Amino acid sequence: MAGNFPGAGNAVPSAVVQTESITSGVAVPSGARTSVIMGEGNRDETIINLAVGNGNDGIGSDCTLTGTPDGRHYLLGGQNAVGPLIENRTRVFRNGVELSVLEAPVDSNPFDSRFDVRVDIATDCIELQRASLVDQGGAFFRAGENTGNGTISNLSLLDPNAPAETWTARVTSVQRDGYGIPIDGYAKFIVRGSITGVVLDGYGSQISWQSDAQIRDNGILKFAISEGITPFVEGDAFVVEVAGGSLRVGESLTANYIAEIDINDPQFFTNINQLTLKHGKPSLSNRLSLGAQLAFANGTPGAFALQCAPSIPRRESYLLVSSSNGQTDLEELTFELPLGILPDVDANINFFITNAITNVESQIIPNKVDFYNSTITSNPSGFVFGGAYSFSYTVILDDSVQKSGEDGVLTVITATTAKLDSATVQFGLDDVSATRSVRIENSTSGNDGAYAVVSVSNGNVVITNPGGFTAETGIEFQVLDSVSSSARILLTDDLALSLGESLRCTLVDTKDADFFDPGWISAYDSAERIEVDMVVPLPSQTISVILQNGKSHVEAMSGIKNKKERVLMTGAIKGLTPDNVIGNTPAAVEDIGLLEGIQGDEINEILAGDVEDLSDYGVQNGFGDSFRVNYFYPDEIIVQAGADRVAADGFFIGAAAAGYYSGRDQIQEPLTNKTIGGFSITRDKLYAPIIEENITAAGISLLRPVAGGGLVIFGKTTTDSLLPEEEEQSVVFIRDRLAKDMRTAFQPFIGKAETPTFEATLYARATSMMISFLSRRLITDFTDLTVVRDPVEPRQWNVTVKVQPTFPVNWIFIRLGIGVL
Repeated sequence: MAGNFPGAGNAVPSAVVQTESITSGVAVPSGARTSVIMGEGNRDETIINLAVGNGNDGIGSDCTLTGTPDGRHYLLGGQNAVGPLIENRTRVFRNGVELSVLEAPVDSNPFDSRFDVRVDIATDCIELQRASLVDQGGAFFRAGENTGNGTISNLSLLDPNAPAETWTARVTSVQRDGYGIPIDGYAKFIVRGSITGVVLDGYGSQISWQSDAQIRDNGILKFAISEGITPFVEGDAFVVEVAGGSLRVGESLTANYIAEIDINDPQFFTNINQLTLKHGKPSLSNRLSLGAQLAFANGTPGAFALQCAPSIPRRESYLLVSSSNGQTDLEELTFELPLGILPDVDANINFFITNAITNVESQIIPNKVDFYNSTITSNPSGFVFGGAYSFSYTVILDDSVQKSGEDGVLTVITATTAKLDSATVQFGLDDVSATRSVRIENSTSGNDGAYAVVSVSNGNVVITNPGGFTAETGIEFQVLDSVSSSARILLTDDLALSLGESLRCTLVDTKDADFFDPGWISAYDSAERIEVDMVVPLPSQTISVILQNGKSHVEAMSGIKNKKERVLMTGAIKGLTPDNVIGNTPAAVEDIGLLEGIQGDEINEILAGDVEDLSDYGVQNGFGDSFRVNYFYPDEIIVQAGADRVAADGFFIGAAAAGYYSGRDQIQEPLTNKTIGGFSITRDKLYAPIIEENITAAGISLLRPVAGGGLVIFGKTTTDSLLPEEEEQSVVFIRDRLAKDMRTAFQPFIGKAETPTFEATLYARATSMMISFLSRRLITDFTDLTVVRDPVEPRQWNVTVKVQPTFPVNWIFIRLGIGVL
């Protein structure tokens, strides 16, 4: 046998409370109410605010705090480990400029020079790109407007931690013969760095070079200078650029990232600064901190913060072509994605075409063909033009695109070689590699093909073809590298763009595919283990699903077995009109399906073939069966987020209201006729009295714009029961507090043996609780208090009492008689 109460099942021994709405009341003692703010967030960390420079910042190259700093290695979280990090979510900024991030283990080996920083998401270690010489179009140096035609040889960089700077080797003196002509081999060069200055030797003298072909170094650069046919004169110079390396004096380094330990880890904060230190600065994308800001602005002494994963995998947008030439060749139906971007095989790619004349963007929905098919990869033309597929797209992998341009100029040199130059692309020494080739596309002179590189000089590349070349301008070209692969989207020829049209896509990257929490199910599971009175979800996607899951969560947790009574604080999505929330008309304000169609709000647009996401947002239809939901309106508020004022969804009012409730000890005090702040409401959200009545009649807590916030017209729940005990949010808080305190008061009796006075003891405890509730003005009366042994289960005692809660005053009717008395 088990407990004899509704839903007992196999309940463990404990004090159990069931509250019921009757025409004469409920009760709960006063006390602080807590809330949990739920939303996406990310950490903002200032790693270095003002660098000391000269390699003295950060940690050792072994990524330990005990190593010797080198100015290039740093540890996220300082001495407090925060990793591992969520993949593909780390951004690093140097002096506010975002760096290109490579996520890979940090070791002693150099990393890809195309990236500025390497981040080890397992260990929190980040490494700035080591110093390197900058390719200046086929050489690591460039000559000034020199008289002498000598050159630099054997140039190398000795210090991998050298700061980014420009080095100038300038002739300061020459020796001349009796006729005043410079003598070969005696030109003296002083080498000066734009940051480092002139390096001194051990005797305090400037380190200098001589044009005698002898290799010298200053600890940073090593090279030799040789004379040419024409000797150097004073003022002749060479310039060497150094990139990457350690932070310079006064530079800053910051990072933005998501740590795995932060996801679904509810933590209580009593200070907004502590909260933002962990979860980041408030913004429309950082909804967790933005909601917490509103809660603290309304006086909450503290709140739980629960950082959630996205409800669906992150989609990024890429412009594939800005203006089509209208052709239907293979190149015009092949679209390279940025290096390192690999579309997830299980997700669709969404495509959007912008009309060249109307500038209106519309979505197309082609058929998906399985990605990375080897047959299609080996013969892309067969997919595009073969006829086996129609109105379709797929993705293949091919040699990575390192550089590309559309302004190539091809000049014939010999029967088998030609020079390719471009005003927008500079070729360098890295292009002279066995793994690299230059591919020419859309040639009007028969130059299409992929060709080996012979040499590079002055930013131009020389390519070879046994069949020769034809001189041509306006060439489309790409530099390919077989060492790595790039993803390419293929469209069938029946999807060819018209002249001037642009094509954009959104896709889920492979690295983002696994980081999501559908409907925030896991997040709500995490909220089950904390004691709160209010749940405030602030989603950015699949909003309606998450809010409905929130309603299910508070209903389930408030049940007789879970014993964690709570309410949902939410509101309208941006764009919902009064007619939408009242339930008179459907709306399309969010992406609720597989598509990301341009939103609309008219049924006739659907019939006309437009892609829409119409849905019923009537509050009574969505939440009318529950008294555990507070739904706020209007649909939009203006919030200060850092230096910006942003337009946030109306459900952010729920966070402000939760903060207001938390900051007031008097649970019986209603929200009606109170002002909550931390935001502003535009004047167009001021409605006529009849509209206000219709909104509040739909179970909506409407706010009227006032200075510094909004005045709550009627703070009520969404219930359609019409019972004051369920319609008044303050009474719901009272009944929840009563249930919690009664359980606490009777829990000590569980597991004790009966005594002859046990019934009287229970009665006395119940009576004292009622008196306590009366003294705190949470109830105004109680009656029918009984304590009896359960007639079925002898180990269970039943305490029954009826209470009258402290009701708010909502109406005062005044009748005035006007006339002759």
